[in-house]
Amino acid sequence: MSELLLAAGLAGALLCLAGHLPGSVHRWGPQVMALVGMVLMADGRLSSGACGVGVACLWSAVRACAERRGWTGSLDLAVMTLLMALMAGGTTSGAAPHTHMDRPIGAVAVLAVVAWVTARAGGVMFRQLSSPSPAPTPQRAWAYRESGAVLMIVSMAAMLV
Repeated sequence: MSELLLAAGLAGALLCLAGHLPGSVHRWGPQVMALVGMVLMADGRLSSGACGVGVACLWSAVRACAERRGWTGSLDLAVMTLLMALMAGGTTSGAAPHTHMDRPIGAVAVLAVVAWVTARAGGVMFRQLSSPSPAPTPQRAWAYRESGAVLMIVSMAAMLV
């Protein structure tokens, strides 16, 4: 089961990257870093993976602040960093990197997912209220980004529960 969750997380990272590819490196660079972090996690190097995703999160946050654009990508990467850090902190040296953790870590993972869903929903509501005519986003790119984010976050949280 955990191999299936790991594959779903990697597929989510690829979908996110595909949704960001049309454009310059400052748009898809953080997703490449997140994919590298997911690959490192799959290889058992959880601390290195969490650091890679953390760098991607910072890159995305700085870009969002500089461009005064949406912060949902930064939020996704921040939750991924938190979940990877929980995985890295919850394994012992002899345990497999994607085994089920104890209940407190699983509860934190569930709480992180609930907070992530709430923040994403709030972002959608505020975006609807603040801009009467949003800029057109290609539907395919949006679908790739959103489905990839859901796959990554949910599969990583499921590994912890």
